[in-house]
Amino acid sequence: MKRTLNILLLAALLMLVVGCESKTEDTTVTQSQQDRNDKIIIDDAYVLYDDEKLMKQYREFNDYLLKTYDIDFRVITVSNEEDINLYANKAFAKLQQKSRSKSGKALLLVINTLQDKVRLEVSQALEPVYTDAFVSYIERKGFVPYFRDYKIADGVYMATELVKDRALEATEGKEFMPPMESKSIGGGAKTKSYIGIADPNAKKGDNISAMNTDEPKTVLQKYIKALKSHNKNPNLDIYTDATKAFFAKWTVTDINQDHEVENISKCLNLHETLYDMYDTHAVLAVRPYDKHRTCSPYFFKKENGAWKLDIATMAQTLRFNQPMQWHFDMEKRLQGEGIYYAYAFDGYTFDDNGYPFPPKGKKPDGARWGFTCGRWMHPKDVENAKREPEKYIRCGIVQVWRGSPAEVRLGLDIQDYIYGVGEGENYIDNATYVQFMDYMKHVPSGEIATVVVRPSHGKAVIKRGIAP
Repeated sequence: MKRTLNILLLAALLMLVVGCESKTEDTTVTQSQQDRNDKIIIDDAYVLYDDEKLMKQYREFNDYLLKTYDIDFRVITVSNEEDINLYANKAFAKLQQKSRSKSGKALLLVINTLQDKVRLEVSQALEPVYTDAFVSYIERKGFVPYFRDYKIADGVYMATELVKDRALEATEGKEFMPPMESKSIGGGAKTKSYIGIADPNAKKGDNISAMNTDEPKTVLQKYIKALKSHNKNPNLDIYTDATKAFFAKWTVTDINQDHEVENISKCLNLHETLYDMYDTHAVLAVRPYDKHRTCSPYFFKKENGAWKLDIATMAQTLRFNQPMQWHFDMEKRLQGEGIYYAYAFDGYTFDDNGYPFPPKGKKPDGARWGFTCGRWMHPKDVENAKREPEKYIRCGIVQVWRGSPAEVRLGLDIQDYIYGVGEGENYIDNATYVQFMDYMKHVPSGEIATVVVRPSHGKAVIKRGIAP
């Protein structure tokens, strides 16, 4: 089963479900059975939460599962006393009255919060792939650990991920059965879900030290060692302080770790280390990025004289699509610690979804940042600008060369209107054209440049980036 740690760590950001009912709505009254049969998820136990953006992302992932593997995967949460095996079998039969699969490949995940049990029902067409032993394994080791931390939506997302991973393996091994009637003959497995019952051994493991002589790749190799031994100690010395805090709150499973070993190992010999100019941040990268999108970059920060793995910032900035290709969250790429890693992507531009690729054309020779200013003024200053243009004329960005520091490091964009520069006592409010250009020219290399911009038809935002 193929995946990267990042998608596992970021799963909670993509975990919400499609078809959840409002908590104030009585679904037994307002929905017909036919309507319910159309739902990807029926949340009768009200343990999954409603967020339009995340539901859209989940829908896209679930549609990918159907389109790529013809697997109709449904989820039902209930809170009743009926035997979960009988309930799952009957519910499966009803849902298959309008199956989305054309070849009988169907799965139903039932979560019973009252009985504290979970069952994954498997259709006859998928039983050679999702055997009872395999299903039991992914229930116990894959998503039940999320239920223990009362992260039920995360567990549902993880179930979908594991189903997809196994489908990929089966496709490569030609293990799928020919199309047949979509019915269940009792295939699947149930297990106790331990909802809200924390595992006292979930975050244990011997410490692994980061030495001052260790290079980032050495630290990554130590991290692989931790993964192989299923070491889930959130306070390993090879982690940054922010990463320790991140793992203290996050759920990590054996399956997560096994998959990450596999994925890092495929890319390890391709990694090159990109250091910043002050030797405080580093990125292990496999370039060209647009040709190696399944090899995630890894971020490192020097703390107490030693390189530490900065998974916290990776979790903030990196995202993955269904084929497990990494890309940036463009809203968060340059937030917080993220600005310190942007240098490693100089020379690449980004599409709207944050995928890096080489730009067409080059930044003009001698241009430090790679942008062009146009002139604008506040409407109330038109007359003043005629008398004292140097005092009232301001900068509006009219061109940004793709792959330039202006785009990659600072995030400037066309139609960004400059309102201020600098920070603290050095902040210049309502910066003029001359003040802005002078600031951008003289901010020292390696220091943080801070610009307040108001995008066209947008609210003012602060943009920060490391000066080239």
